[in-house]
Amino acid sequence: MAEHSWLIRNTAARKGRSVFVTPATNDFKYLSAARILLDAAHPSITAHNAGAETTLLVLHGTGRVRVGGHIFNVSRFDGVYVPRDEEFIVETDTALDILEGSAPTDMIFPAAHARHEETRTQEGMHLNVGGESTSREIFKAVAENVPGAKLLTGVTMSKPGNWTSWPPHEHAATQEELYVFFDMPRPGFGTQFVYTDMNNPELIAPVYENDAVVLVKGYHPNVAAPGYPINFAWILCSLEDLTWRKVGGVNVQPEFQRTETGLR
Repeated sequence: MAEHSWLIRNTAARKGRSVFVTPATNDFKYLSAARILLDAAHPSITAHNAGAETTLLVLHGTGRVRVGGHIFNVSRFDGVYVPRDEEFIVETDTALDILEGSAPTDMIFPAAHARHEETRTQEGMHLNVGGESTSREIFKAVAENVPGAKLLTGVTMSKPGNWTSWPPHEHAATQEELYVFFDMPRPGFGTQFVYTDMNNPELIAPVYENDAVVLVKGYHPNVAAPGYPINFAWILCSLEDLTWRKVGGVNVQPEFQRTETGLR
């Protein structure tokens, strides 16, 4: 598989709403994603993912999401669930940066707003996992707290120089996943690995702020450059409605089975 199938550079290149990956353009079966970047010159967008449910994850800024008669005032790390086939409007008076995910489903669940100020104190929604060189914080946004069919989203934030997604694990038989890196100003960078065979990896590449990594198979650890963190938003997509819609249940690389993921 060519590198471009795994790695998408600079998802924040344009203002407005930019769809940067779909099953038609990559190897995902179900997951599509967009970046929504609004400011005074581009204060709003209106969108509709036909036949799909949608999640919105705020990476920076403040604004509003209008969906199905609801008006949700959103801020950093808030999540919004948009029901199947519902139009949604995103707007700001200042600036707003959102990661959007969508996936087809026949199921309909109500619109929901998961406020970070609330979810960060709810049991199981804020995790501190890993050892000295692998410690990181995980904040779930739309997960078991919000009914849905396929999608979950949240963020992982490491300490400088640390590994994340460690021990190496995979979930190709149950979930697709997308990483989008944020809050990693240059010269900071990370190194992303994707491999089914350690001797012939599908991807070993530097990743920078706003890059995205497509994960359809393989173990996928990453590591931050010394002195810099590696931070990424993630979207998980169950390959069946409901069946594998959870954070965890991963398959750890056998050589590293003794290391606890903190997610199982």
